[in-house]
Amino acid sequence: MAPGQRAFIALPEKALLDLIYLRPERDLDVYLRELRLQNLERLDPQRLHEFAGRSGAVKFRRAVDLILALKAQEEEAYEAL
Repeated sequence: MAPGQRAFIALPEKALLDLIYLRPERDLDVYLRELRLQNLERLDPQRLHEFAGRSGAVKFRRAVDLILALKAQEEEAYEAL
């Protein structure tokens, strides 16, 4: 950025939902798996639900459920050292 310029930076939860917004509804589960998302433990489930609820779109509520399922799978797959 040039001096004096400003930028808005989205929270990770908002950025992920924005990405989903741009994707056609078909095969959302497949799409999320193809993204090979990492560090899902850093996502705040409450914030995801809040952002999805603001939109009122069923697509976002479904996406949040899928993301949280992926998060749970990731947590089960790895053991903290």
